[in-house]
Amino acid sequence: MAYIADQWHELDALRVKLDHHPVYGALRSLDDLRCFMQHHIYSVWDFMSLVKTLQSAIAPVRVPWVPVADPAVRRFVNQLVLEEESDLGGPVDDGEHFLSHFELYCGAMREIGADPQPALDFIACVARSGIDAALDLPGIPAPSRTFMRTTFSLVDLERPHLAAAALALGREHIIPTMFRSFLRDMGIAESDAPMFHFYLHRHIHLDEDLHAPLSLRLLDHLCAGDAERIAQARNAAHAALTARLAFWDGVAQAIAGGAHLARAA
Repeated sequence: MAYIADQWHELDALRVKLDHHPVYGALRSLDDLRCFMQHHIYSVWDFMSLVKTLQSAIAPVRVPWVPVADPAVRRFVNQLVLEEESDLGGPVDDGEHFLSHFELYCGAMREIGADPQPALDFIACVARSGIDAALDLPGIPAPSRTFMRTTFSLVDLERPHLAAAALALGREHIIPTMFRSFLRDMGIAESDAPMFHFYLHRHIHLDEDLHAPLSLRLLDHLCAGDAERIAQARNAAHAALTARLAFWDGVAQAIAGGAHLARAA
């Protein structure tokens, strides 16, 4: 996987900018956190479309079944789906309650008085009318809308290496550092937002210890040493990282401008 290191070197300047983005220190109050979460919830949601694109390519539902891809890569994709779609239900693990990370995040929002309903209405529109119609809905924060458009430009069942690049280099390898930066710089104590802190810690553990290294193996498998695919993957990773920077810029501006969305009833 030598080429991966080369691509990471090219993308390192973007990663450094992300590592030191001012949004991490912008969360000084629960109002700030509400604003942040009512933007970020859309990024939490669209991650699953990257995951499902890769599941369709690597571990598809097909009858009669035939084995596809490297067994270790299949296991990673299935494990990723398991943990993202049905993980521990919160800080207290009783072994009986499970939630998707999106549902966990909605619970974390409600815990601090943020309103997840606009995002839930958006998803209902996706189910009813498709992603293009949903992205045109009014009320979606502009930074979130732009970020999702980039994500869905990389969700391509015919070119799953694009989704793999966005997942590996645009999410799994940057999330642990980003979330540590929130824990270090924000002014929100764990006692004030325990589920949000749990969400951050959970992703640091899963992404750093498990998902990040295997996501590179997945990307390597899908590129298969093909120069054109490698170049496309590099461009996809660049687009994903650039979109994240623009997203954080927009969220930081919304927080600074006091654009705090309505609290949940």
